[in-house]
Amino acid sequence: MSQHNRTPTPRIDMSVMKTFLPLLVAVLLFAAQAGATNLIQNGSFQTNDFTDWTIGTTSNGTWGSGFPVVTGWPLGGMNAAKGEVGEVNFDQTFQGGTLTQSFVSGAGAATLSLMYAAMGDGTHNNADGGDFRLILDGVTLADFDVGSINATQTITGTLTANTVLTAGTHTLEIDVLRDFLSAPGNTPYQYVTGVDVEGTVPEPSSIVLLGIGALGLAGVLRRKLGF
Repeated sequence: MSQHNRTPTPRIDMSVMKTFLPLLVAVLLFAAQAGATNLIQNGSFQTNDFTDWTIGTTSNGTWGSGFPVVTGWPLGGMNAAKGEVGEVNFDQTFQGGTLTQSFVSGAGAATLSLMYAAMGDGTHNNADGGDFRLILDGVTLADFDVGSINATQTITGTLTANTVLTAGTHTLEIDVLRDFLSAPGNTPYQYVTGVDVEGTVPEPSSIVLLGIGALGLAGVLRRKLGF
């Protein structure tokens, strides 16, 4: 073959390649560790029940006779937990029902949120609509006291909080409270849905797959380039 027709062979700096390959592996492994995802299960009660949730009450509280139940969200489009909360014995303290769920998180920033609604009982004006609280590991991060609500009124909103999670298991608690007795059919109704903890969790399967792929690529390049 004529010297003028010879195809030039690219020159590769071996020191650059030896530095690049471990860096590639590290980047792929880091990327596999996951982005933000909802760490709460059944947050909109889409299973039509309380799967993954633990139902409780405060010391002098009740969800109301026959509550909580899973029913339609007052604004439509999803399910919600419904109660008619209040005190069992009148002592003028905030009492009612609780929903708790434990979840596992990676370390990093997280956003917690839920949607709430209070609905008048159809009879009484200026009744108390209830207080909604978003609690993480025993610390209240957000709350809203509806205050007075009319018989035909529906008040809705969202509780949101930003925090930093440590790696491990955490407990989310939702409190729905009133400082009045719960009287069947004569107490406003409360709803909760759309419970979300947007956080980071490691994904071991993705880490393994990407790690194997990256190491395989490194092996091929080593054989091709002879280092």
